[in-house]
Amino acid sequence: MMGNNKQKRQNVTPLRPDREVNRLKKRQIKFREVHRVRRNRIIALILLAFAVLGFQLAVTKARTAKIEKQVSQSQTALAKAKSTKKKLTNERDDMKDSDYVAKVIRYKYKYTKSGERVYNIKEKGDN
Repeated sequence: MMGNNKQKRQNVTPLRPDREVNRLKKRQIKFREVHRVRRNRIIALILLAFAVLGFQLAVTKARTAKIEKQVSQSQTALAKAKSTKKKLTNERDDMKDSDYVAKVIRYKYKYTKSGERVYNIKEKGDN
């Protein structure tokens, strides 16, 4: 048995704690470094994605505001055009009436028929 123990002792190599500990520490440091780099890259990609999406959102909001302003201006112009059209249509229809045309000519251009007399009467507001 004694000889048997001696053989077992030769097959077992003694550990050098300082060398093994240093090797394990280096592996842990490398492992942590790899994971730190991966984590930082993932965080950078996420931040980049948020930045791109934020920029797109800002551009979209600016375009929407610009389009809404244009729509508002167009609606105002359309309302003015409709009002002008209605006024001109009424004026055109009135011009078809000969009595109205005669009245406008008399008032605006001070036109009178031959033998007709015009009297100017001052109203309360006139001085």
